[in-house]
Amino acid sequence: MIFPRRRWATRIIEKAGFPIRSREATVLIDLLIWASKRNQQGLPIAEQVLIPALRMVYNQSAIVKVAEELAVSSIAAENALDKLPQAAIAVAAEHGLNEFVELATRQGPPKSN
Repeated sequence: MIFPRRRWATRIIEKAGFPIRSREATVLIDLLIWASKRNQQGLPIAEQVLIPALRMVYNQSAIVKVAEELAVSSIAAENALDKLPQAAIAVAAEHGLNEFVELATRQGPPKSN
């Protein structure tokens, strides 16, 4: 499989409702790929991308990066990142990653506004 991280990141971004050819999608896909390469060794590639999608909304550096790249407020950036956890869970469920879905939902919703 060529570019498996990109494929998983794209699935998450599409499920989150971002137009795939939009600037937002490009920034978020790149951010997910970058995060998937950090400290996730030993995990399957799908989980290397799905885990950061769950956590990114809590990462201030990610919020700042998205806000700067898209020239939006930090609240708008946080709102964009807030769509990723549920999208990641939905993508995992669609691909039969039941253990991941169970663990991701065990803590309750990732964040509520």
